[in-house]
Amino acid sequence: MSLLEVSGVKKTYKTRFGGNSVEALKNVNFTVEKGEYVAIMGESGSGKTTLLNIIAALDKPTEGTVILDGMNVCKIKEAAMAEFRRDHMGYVFQDFNLLDTFTLEDNIYLPLVLAGKDHKEMKDRLSKIIDALGISKLLKKYPYEVSGGQKQRAAVARALITDPKIILADEPTGALDSKSSDELLGLFSKVNSMGQTILMVTHSTKAASHASRVMFIKDGVIFHQIYKGDSTDTQMYQKISDTLNLLAQGGDLQ
Repeated sequence: MSLLEVSGVKKTYKTRFGGNSVEALKNVNFTVEKGEYVAIMGESGSGKTTLLNIIAALDKPTEGTVILDGMNVCKIKEAAMAEFRRDHMGYVFQDFNLLDTFTLEDNIYLPLVLAGKDHKEMKDRLSKIIDALGISKLLKKYPYEVSGGQKQRAAVARALITDPKIILADEPTGALDSKSSDELLGLFSKVNSMGQTILMVTHSTKAASHASRVMFIKDGVIFHQIYKGDSTDTQMYQKISDTLNLLAQGGDLQ
């Protein structure tokens, strides 16, 4: 069984006075297998962020279902939703979402603190991931004392420390320079090689080229996808670029 199943998802927004409606998502269907690294690409307004928010249970679909590890995310009661997100999903945001009054270590611990874990368990969990993330010397620093790339590494650690079923990443390289982006993408590839499932929304062809599969969304529908297979990152980059160029020219992808 797939780890994530998105079936018939539609999202319609009503205008402020209810006179008109906008279809952000029309009929989205796809699955993600355990251990996959999937990127979703699309222009601004294509519906990709709306889709990610629905998968993250931050928004509800007008129609359709989202099944994560056998649980229908759309049916979970609001009172239990925060706990479900914390226990099953990890998040990496474009703007890091770190608290400046907390050290990086305390920011990383935050989801475990909210889950009521004791300090020993928190330290044990952190010790298992800090070497892979290269942040052991940064833990006592505050977010304003480190670079954007280092902040994002801490954000990845915070996402991983709960041992989530899936990491959801929203434009994770969007606020980073090219060197920090390369480091983060290498980090994502490393944690994916260890079995972590990743679903990433991105505008970046370079970021998407690290994924094992890229889905393209347009006008609220996923209409094309390409698989990496045995291709290198460079070859995958070219595949994505060719696809985007063909789309821009109105070409046929069949």
